[in-house]
Amino acid sequence: MKSILKIAVAATAISAAGLATAADYPEKPIRLIAPFAQGGSTSNAARVMAKAIEDNDLLPVPIIISYVPGAAGTIGARQVKDADPDGYSALIWHVAANGSQAMGNVDFGPDDFELVAGTDRKCYMIVVRETSEYQTLTELMEAAKANPNTIISADNLGGANHIASVLAEDSLPGAAFRHVQFGGTAKTYPALLGSHAEVNASSPSALSSTTTKGLRVLGYMGPERHPDYPDVPTFKELGYDTEFCMYSWWFMPKGTPADRVAVLRDAMVKAMDTDYLHEQTKAQGVEHIIITGDELKTVMEAEKTKISAIGARLRGE
Repeated sequence: MKSILKIAVAATAISAAGLATAADYPEKPIRLIAPFAQGGSTSNAARVMAKAIEDNDLLPVPIIISYVPGAAGTIGARQVKDADPDGYSALIWHVAANGSQAMGNVDFGPDDFELVAGTDRKCYMIVVRETSEYQTLTELMEAAKANPNTIISADNLGGANHIASVLAEDSLPGAAFRHVQFGGTAKTYPALLGSHAEVNASSPSALSSTTTKGLRVLGYMGPERHPDYPDVPTFKELGYDTEFCMYSWWFMPKGTPADRVAVLRDAMVKAMDTDYLHEQTKAQGVEHIIITGDELKTVMEAEKTKISAIGARLRGE
């Protein structure tokens, strides 16, 4: 009987300690990895979210952003995947989480993290230089069909712009761009402006957050015209059955306790309701939205299915 009593007391003590630990979380800054260079849409989304949370005291500790660019985000993502699941590491990524896995560049994907939330829905567009010989999307696509693999697309292989570019060329059977590695937004726009590439798939948020003088938008991959680009036709308007929109995905390491994931998620939900984030998402040209729970799982599964279907094209096969 005494032994049973000792076990019960010990279990109660452990349980109480666990509750205390959960109640005390977080006790130190949370490190958020943005796995791209500063200046792009992902790094901006990380910055404004961290600021909204801190300015409104939604967490008792700050979120410290670390920029770890390279390999379509997989270098920074791997750091979070391999981090201790103690609630003090987080990651903002996007469709490249599925794209890099579909390409076979990494042996991990969204299922290897705890999915916190999805925010900032944005659809992609096709961009060229203002001096480009291609004045319309139709001219560009027909040229890509007539001379496949010759028009250079400035891509971050396995990343969002690469995925969007492949989906764009798939909209016209026989069309094919030459996909060349340049990197994220901070590298692809200079490549276009410097005539090192001819075309790039970009998000409106990236265009709004970067110096883009000298670029022209040919087509939008959203379901309807973007309000900030009312003169730019959608792919569907021009007869191409293609849409591509993506979210910012927020992750924590696999095995992070659910209550700690919930703390970050709840802070993000509240942050999204602030005037500051409403203003920022509007300024960056993204849809102001946050998804969690079952809807989050459904949207992620749909994205995984779509990207897996073009895995061979992403690999250049």
